[in-house]
Amino acid sequence: MAIEENRFRIPFTYAFPMEQRDGIQMLIGCNFIRAMQGGLRIEGQMVTFYKNVTTIATKVDAEVAASAAIEESELEYFEIQRITAYSCGEESQKFKEKFRPLLERLKEQGYIGENPLQHWEKNRVKCKLDIINPDITIQDKPLKHVTPAMKEQFDKHVQALLKIGVIRSSKSRHRTMTMMVNSGTSIDPKTSAEIKGKERMIFNYRTLNDNTHKDQYSLPGINTILKKVGNSRIYSKFDLKSGFHQVAMDPESVEWTAFVVPNGLYEWLVMSFGLKNAPAIFQRKMDDCSGERKTS
Repeated sequence: MAIEENRFRIPFTYAFPMEQRDGIQMLIGCNFIRAMQGGLRIEGQMVTFYKNVTTIATKVDAEVAASAAIEESELEYFEIQRITAYSCGEESQKFKEKFRPLLERLKEQGYIGENPLQHWEKNRVKCKLDIINPDITIQDKPLKHVTPAMKEQFDKHVQALLKIGVIRSSKSRHRTMTMMVNSGTSIDPKTSAEIKGKERMIFNYRTLNDNTHKDQYSLPGINTILKKVGNSRIYSKFDLKSGFHQVAMDPESVEWTAFVVPNGLYEWLVMSFGLKNAPAIFQRKMDDCSGERKTS
């Protein structure tokens, strides 16, 4: 095999079709690495072969690119949540003990609790997708290489969502790819062991988002929030249980949210993470609740 001006001996060659859509440009086997009597180094999207050093550029794999395709506004939403979520565990426990009768009463009345769907009809907020071209059909390819462990992960998440009634089986003509990721993976500084973050099921809504008009309602900037509250000594925070799940999908938009997993096709009855306008819709809802948005 020739790369630039260097030639590498390949003991065995296996040929099979590789579809461009999969994002596969090459497969490098151990026999090639041993035979080249050198090595290779991967840095970002660059692969460097060193026998005589040869560097080539690659493209990001389709599935990897999809997992990173989160709207900038959604990343900002996550950052706002991270900043405002800080609380002292000890003080929080003291508060709960002091106001236990009040908290119990609020639970009985349904104002706090573990059920995000309880007040759907009352809040009257729905996520309606403003589709650009209704004739487009989304046909993402499902994951090709699914191990038994991965299938078990998908099944666990899907069953949990079915149980609380936020998704249902789908017969939609659309199909969005789904992946499992561990958010916030870190390395233990003492043992150097990888510590996996929270397991999340994410959806590659890139095609759907490209076919959706943008909701121009803006989120507050992080610097604006810090400037507004930075000099305070006492902070309070209202936290909605599974906040996005408290926004119902408009019935006409449900079929567009259909996603494929190893055991079938499902669709969202509530607003899912990954939708283009989800942060804007949720921010408008919160501003309405807090009185920040002036309406006539």
